[in-house]
Amino acid sequence: MKRWLIGGLVLALGATTAFGQSLVSRTPATLRTLDERIPEVSFQDAPLESVMQWVGETTGINVVVRWQILEERSVDRDKPITIKVKNVRLSQALWMIMNEAGGSEVTLAYRASGNTLILSTADDLNKEMVVKAYDVSDLLVRPQNFAGPQLDLQQASQAQSGGGGGGQSIFQNDQQQNNNQDNQREGQNEGEIQRLIDLITTVIEPDTWEQNGGIGTIRAFRSQLVVRNTIFVHQRLGGFIEEAD
Repeated sequence: MKRWLIGGLVLALGATTAFGQSLVSRTPATLRTLDERIPEVSFQDAPLESVMQWVGETTGINVVVRWQILEERSVDRDKPITIKVKNVRLSQALWMIMNEAGGSEVTLAYRASGNTLILSTADDLNKEMVVKAYDVSDLLVRPQNFAGPQLDLQQASQAQSGGGGGGQSIFQNDQQQNNNQDNQREGQNEGEIQRLIDLITTVIEPDTWEQNGGIGTIRAFRSQLVVRNTIFVHQRLGGFIEEAD
């Protein structure tokens, strides 16, 4: 029997101030747990089944592994897992576990459903297309232009020559200037969003996007990107998938 060691596992969820403050977050509980940092994770030739049991026992999440699907791809319960990392998020440790289990032949993925974490192959979970909106306003913030009012030289010349200015200020109307600035910023945002879309569809699983012959879509709506693609792509984008309870 293979000997395995699990050591240095400290996860004080709910006991720290940071976690207590995170409870007010709108992020679902399962995803908050996955985002928590743990001081150390150490496995030496531990069976995959035992590792996944540890994930469930340590976090309180119900972990469901689709063993039949994994075993069809030669990933069995006794697959030895060896990792040793410190100060990582649980989600990062989970990806390391999946990469170790799948190797170069099989890509594993997970999906959070309520208080349940489902682990299977990416092909299995990717049979379902998921739509999710991402707020990218923070990536589009540009410093405002605080330039002062603009001098209308033509109107100033008319006023000096007696042509009259109709009592209007020789400075450009502030509202008109603000409108021009708003229109300029809107145009800049559209350009930034398009560049962001181009980056995502080029770097994140390129073959899945309709631009490259796939069926995944990405659309801009104001300061949001609405993405329809596989769970695996959403996880690559950093958007955990959480189904309603």
